[in-house]
Amino acid sequence: MIFWHRIKRNSTVLILSWYVIFCCIPNLVIGQPANPTIDNKDKLQLLVFSGSDWCIPCIKFERQVLQDSTFKDFAQQHLQIVIADFPQHRKLSPDKNVKNESLAKKYNPSGIFPYVLLLSAKGDRLTEIPTNHVTAEQVISRVRTYLPHTQLEEVSASLILMGSSFKITLVVDKSEGVGLLAESINEIQSIEGWLSSWKEGSITSQLNSAGTCEPILVPDDYYNLVKRCLAISALSQGAFDISFGGLGDLYKFDKQEHELPDQHKILAALAHVGYDKIHLTEDQHIYFTDSLLHIGFGAIGKGYAADRVKEMMIAKGVTGGVINASGDLTTWGLRANGENWKVGIPDPQDHDNILLWLPIKNKAIATSGDYEKYFLNKGVRYSHIINPQTGLPVIGASSISVISNSAELSDALATAVSVLGAAVGIDLVNQIDGVECVFIDNNRNLHFSSGLQEYAY
Repeated sequence: MIFWHRIKRNSTVLILSWYVIFCCIPNLVIGQPANPTIDNKDKLQLLVFSGSDWCIPCIKFERQVLQDSTFKDFAQQHLQIVIADFPQHRKLSPDKNVKNESLAKKYNPSGIFPYVLLLSAKGDRLTEIPTNHVTAEQVISRVRTYLPHTQLEEVSASLILMGSSFKITLVVDKSEGVGLLAESINEIQSIEGWLSSWKEGSITSQLNSAGTCEPILVPDDYYNLVKRCLAISALSQGAFDISFGGLGDLYKFDKQEHELPDQHKILAALAHVGYDKIHLTEDQHIYFTDSLLHIGFGAIGKGYAADRVKEMMIAKGVTGGVINASGDLTTWGLRANGENWKVGIPDPQDHDNILLWLPIKNKAIATSGDYEKYFLNKGVRYSHIINPQTGLPVIGASSISVISNSAELSDALATAVSVLGAAVGIDLVNQIDGVECVFIDNNRNLHFSSGLQEYAY
């Protein structure tokens, strides 16, 4: 049976076909309740006429636009969503029916569904919003041209934080940019203050000093981060491990030729590595069962900080941005011009050559490998990433990029996949929902997780 994109409420098609539609989609209801009145003093109104339990195009618009995370963030700051719903199999209160009929009489007398209008704060019609095969970004772009007194632009700040190069880009009103950038920087500095293993007095330094002697009471955020680290360690069978401790002190990753350390030194350091020696108590204390074990967050801390700043900025109404911590980055929303953010994967041997562009709408990506920090031994390149189980630096992994919903998770998994290698690492990624990976080996061969196979050709 064929359904027109624009369905009139009283049409014969509706009467004949409602049962088929309703049985196929029994529980879908417009998910953004709103008081259907046009009385907001500050925001534009997005008036949506919908048949939530019978109109297929209405349901598609709800899913693809109104429930899109980017659109929700944008609408929270700029719009009042007004739903005028006309269900056929679900009863509304008499008051809602009266209000919806009043809105229909004024704005949609022909009874067309779906039908979406952008109204001024006073209820004046500004424009009709297309609903056929439209994306959330296209709707946002259409609405932006009608926003009053808004000059969105991309403001950025670049500086060294957590021992890495950070670049923070926010899509904000021009007048708010400096203050929001300062808040972002302060948040990262605060995280560095308690996460760093080299800052005296940090929580990590206290743990590394206390060892088995004294369990340390830690804040919620720190406790939960360590808990997640241990979970990733178990998931990757130890390929990711924050307890790699002194293994890094055995090597000098200065792109020069070096001999490998004596095997006895490697084994001595390995004796004090192991995530199973880190223990969390129910009363939020952390302690080690090895007094010489040291932890560090170099393989996850930047991603964690990027996620925290993103959450903070979204809460403050920032509709788009990128937090980039030396290649570990997270994005949300759109650019100031309404376009998606683009992230390119460069050739490890020629950073000016982008091998492919990856889709990261509201996603995070972390890239690791041996292209920047390494040393050479007999012509072999050894990455700064160390296998926590062998004590040896990884070889054969030029660039590993992991995409997920969290910069923290992407950061940790990029390290784990580097240690596991292309075959095993990608197999791990393929078993985790919402995670994808591109692995570039030392021969410049590209290996893709199942969700990115389209980029292999």
